[in-house]
Amino acid sequence: MQIQFGAYTIKTHELDNKLSVQITSELGEVSIHDAGKGPHDFPNAIGCKINNPEVTPEAKGLKRYSFGEYTFILGINYAGDLLLFHSVKLYVGRKVIDGRDVLTLSFLTEPKA
Repeated sequence: MQIQFGAYTIKTHELDNKLSVQITSELGEVSIHDAGKGPHDFPNAIGCKINNPEVTPEAKGLKRYSFGEYTFILGINYAGDLLLFHSVKLYVGRKVIDGRDVLTLSFLTEPKA
């Protein structure tokens, strides 16, 4: 499934009880960072930033999306960063597919070595 949210395109794919989320933009390359580092940030948020955009994306209010058992909330702040808020019960993994960051959300716990 593909969602257009402001200047961002969110592609989701559910497979093997996991939800893969890839975020792109026509304004430039998108990088993913943890948004829970500052004193006013949420620990269950992931930030996405367009690297060197010619135009800063407009701020956009929060909107909830559901994919089967998975739910997350999207919003764009005044700096143009996309924020993805997820349940604290989800394990969030990050990998690179075709040179782009991809998030994997799952209810499974992190595998133990």
